[in-house]
Amino acid sequence: MDPYGFAVKIVREAGAVLLRARDKEFKTMMKGENPRDVVTTVDFAVNEYIINALKKQFPGESVCSEEGDGSKTSSKAVWMLDPIDGTANFSRGIPHYAICIGRLENNVPTVGAVYNPVTNELFSFKKAEGAFLNNIPIKVSATTDLKDASVFLHAGRNPELLEWGGASYTKLLRVAKKTSNYSGSALDACFVAAGRIEANIYGNLTTMDITAAIGILLEAGGRVVNDKGEPVTFSTEPQKIVMSNNPEIEAAVLKLLF
Repeated sequence: MDPYGFAVKIVREAGAVLLRARDKEFKTMMKGENPRDVVTTVDFAVNEYIINALKKQFPGESVCSEEGDGSKTSSKAVWMLDPIDGTANFSRGIPHYAICIGRLENNVPTVGAVYNPVTNELFSFKKAEGAFLNNIPIKVSATTDLKDASVFLHAGRNPELLEWGGASYTKLLRVAKKTSNYSGSALDACFVAAGRIEANIYGNLTTMDITAAIGILLEAGGRVVNDKGEPVTFSTEPQKIVMSNNPEIEAAVLKLLF
């Protein structure tokens, strides 16, 4: 099976695993020492399902997952996986979360899928062939003025970001048409790709976890840069990130907040 076909197929299958596990009793735990960073037994169940399928279908390729138990090989292709992006939402019964799987080749996203099994919305992309929502092509909004834009702001959990986050929220309330926070970075990126909103701003984002979502946004015509306006790098280190529909909105956000 080709990588794109596999990604689309496996997220739907994993979505069924998630829903079955959700409807039974599951446990929520802290990650490390941070009570705001949580993981559930469902994360681990979905993670195991996808990793087993990846190792069987693409045995020579590396797998990197937010919840561990991946594998490293000499292959230039790496599968990036987040079994539930938006675990905090999932754990509280808020239906804004997704299963994410993406493939990097030489640090460039080539295929990926992001699936919300509750809404049955499956976002996907294949490099140079388009971005899709349930197989229908999508593209970013044409809005160019921040005063007409809807944006999501995620300051992050770190104490050093609190003042910046509060000040940024106030500035956006004064300038943007709508400012919200849904707390699900992969789906939020896909919302920009689908033209539902114009920008996401993150004070603290690990880009590797949502390789698929970033690929979808880029393929839909969007932009992803750091706080200096430089193209995104895929890393396990948290970064300040701006996702936007076009250069005009990107420039306005960077000038306003950074």
